[in-house]
Amino acid sequence: MRITILCLFIAVVACQSPKPKNTKYIPELTAIHNWLASSKMSNDGNDIWPDAIDEPQVASLSLSGGVSAKLIFYLQLYAETNDETYLAEAKLAADYLLANAPSKQDSLQGVFWAFSPYGNVCGSAYALLETNKVTADEKYRKGAEDIIDVILHFAQNKNDTISWDLGNDVLGGLAGTGLFMLYAGKELNREDLTNFAEAAGRTLISRASKEVGLNWKRGQNGRFVLPNFSHGAAGIGFFLARLYEVTNKPKFLEAALAANTYLESVAKTDEGVFLVPYGFPDPGWSRAYDIGWAHGPAGVARFYRQLHKITGEEKWLRREQACVEGILSSGIPDKPTADFGEAEFYLDNRFGVGSVASFLLDIRNRNEQQEALLQSLLAHMFDKSSYSEDGLHWPQTRYGFMQNAGDTTAFTGYFYGASGYGMILLKAQAKANGTEFIRFVDDPY
Repeated sequence: MRITILCLFIAVVACQSPKPKNTKYIPELTAIHNWLASSKMSNDGNDIWPDAIDEPQVASLSLSGGVSAKLIFYLQLYAETNDETYLAEAKLAADYLLANAPSKQDSLQGVFWAFSPYGNVCGSAYALLETNKVTADEKYRKGAEDIIDVILHFAQNKNDTISWDLGNDVLGGLAGTGLFMLYAGKELNREDLTNFAEAAGRTLISRASKEVGLNWKRGQNGRFVLPNFSHGAAGIGFFLARLYEVTNKPKFLEAALAANTYLESVAKTDEGVFLVPYGFPDPGWSRAYDIGWAHGPAGVARFYRQLHKITGEEKWLRREQACVEGILSSGIPDKPTADFGEAEFYLDNRFGVGSVASFLLDIRNRNEQQEALLQSLLAHMFDKSSYSEDGLHWPQTRYGFMQNAGDTTAFTGYFYGASGYGMILLKAQAKANGTEFIRFVDDPY
């Protein structure tokens, strides 16, 4: 009898024991940390990560490529490992942001990306608030609030609308700043910030072209229409849908649905796909369709996931799946199919393979084909990496829009660099372990 009771006790304890953590990518994440540590340079007396190793004195604050990107990477790495080494690195980054925070004396008005959630201002405030959530150190919350005061200082109020510049989009304009304001309003319990986001939404509605649904130029004084997520109707529609989720005001849902009407008018929808053209009217854009967060279905799908969240309608999940089918039709990561041009697919988290892998990790109940694609993208990402005695990193040729275009370097940030590829691996770990994953302000998942 005693033996039976003992066996039952052991069985119960075994059932209650925590499931061992998935550690599949910890060796690679450790190698990324080692390389980032080796890349630190002295910058105004601080040993800090440069944005890229070929420009050791450039250490921006941004989430796209700067210190905020490394901060978020280390916060997530700490969450997965409980290793205090990584929390110390996150605090180092946060203290650098505090010491170099944007001020009201800076020349920020009209600077493209200045108030982007991926830029130096909103990006650093976001990173500091996330640090406060992990550390409970009020200096980081206070630092974020000081930066928000700078954002409010540069806002232009006129006729019940608001604007920081003439950009409309998520990446560099009003929709992105509005998304940050919604995030900050919730985190700080500040209704005034939500009100600023509402005013941004009203401004965007007033700026829209209304020929077919609602559509926007990338910049109000520009001529280009780039309708995907980072610069156009998909991203602006996402912001308006988020506004509806927070405020429950029907005009924002109506505007979001009107953005969808425009997207449907230009999208390729045959054979079960949903693909939005790169842009208009430049004939030099050789690729009709792209794949990534910025200009392809990996970004557009966010809009439709958000519409499902606020309406509960299954048709938006089917549209999200049509975005997945568009990716499957592209040939990624190998030779592009005809609709996707001839150039090799990019690797990074802005335009390329990285952003698609991150998106697929968010898809619920992936089928075998989708899972196979995800694994092939992760393998491709490792194929493009470089191991050295310092650790793991990703060499990349600088894009044409960058300084020193055409040169090869290794970036450290989120969009193009080691911390961004590390975040993909951390998302895979978090999904396997049921760990909370840090979400950016434009992420509906």
